[in-house]
Amino acid sequence: MDPTLETLGTSAFDNVYHVGHLVPDLLRAMETLGSAMQITWTPPFEMRSGFTRPDGSADDQAVRIAFSTSGPPYLELIEVVAAVDSIFAEPKAGGMHHVGYYAQRWRDDVTRLQDDGWEVERTGAGVAFLRDPSSGLRVEVVSFRGRDFLRRILDGSMAAAYPLTERP
Repeated sequence: MDPTLETLGTSAFDNVYHVGHLVPDLLRAMETLGSAMQITWTPPFEMRSGFTRPDGSADDQAVRIAFSTSGPPYLELIEVVAAVDSIFAEPKAGGMHHVGYYAQRWRDDVTRLQDDGWEVERTGAGVAFLRDPSSGLRVEVVSFRGRDFLRRILDGSMAAAYPLTERP
């Protein structure tokens, strides 16, 4: 994969740039995984997800996130959201939450996946989460224009703009 994220591969898998994993406590996971796996992290941040469910209702929860500084693929840690109807709620089974990839024409890619039987779980500005019902794999299809969002995560400006809040 192009480490500068300037070009696209010929397939969606060639464009995988991160793997998302849900954790119960973001800061603790950053500490333990960082130590055990020698991972350094971008400054963590917290922002509203801004997602919409297929029925049109909002899934706009506060989400706490950190990315590894090395990649691609980057490791994205997402703190579990307490709302049971959030896409980032406690997982029913272990494992990774999603694989994220860039698509030049992300809406077309979402349509292609739906035509192949994948189910849309959430959509947002330049992003969609879909799940393959036969394998259970969830993907995050991200507009190629979303590269700037990743750059802002990696350079720390997301954390500066959206710092973590205190947890009760």
